[in-house]
Amino acid sequence: MEQLTLSWDEVERAAKTLANSIKRDFDPDILVGVARGGLIPAVRLSHLLGDKLLRIIHVRYYKGANARLKKPELLADIERIEGKVLVVDDVADTGTSLDFVLKHLKGKGAKEVRTATIAYKPKSRLKPDYFVYETDKWVVFPWEEAPPESG
Repeated sequence: MEQLTLSWDEVERAAKTLANSIKRDFDPDILVGVARGGLIPAVRLSHLLGDKLLRIIHVRYYKGANARLKKPELLADIERIEGKVLVVDDVADTGTSLDFVLKHLKGKGAKEVRTATIAYKPKSRLKPDYFVYETDKWVVFPWEEAPPESG
């Protein structure tokens, strides 16, 4: 599988680009980072957007590079949520996890929910509101060494 390998500098530039785009038309009350891949981007965006409140939700959909669960599995949830929410993840691959999180948060009381990812794959069923890289490649972030082994 062809890869797009991002460096720490590229991720930092992407986070700053995302923050600038978000500031133009959205002022979230809270950021929700999707564990695990979305944690580092969520922390950076929280700081870049003025130290916004940050919460974590853990959803698992992949068991490996080519092994998915039948549906996303909620491993850690957050309490009731209000206001405008920005969901942050590393990549919108199939879009299934992001779609699951959006619906879940709306059911918990979020007034408005938008999404931000470092990368977006055109095959995704959900196009993030904010993203930097558009690619069909497997994206390897600096906090990963390589795609996880299947199985």
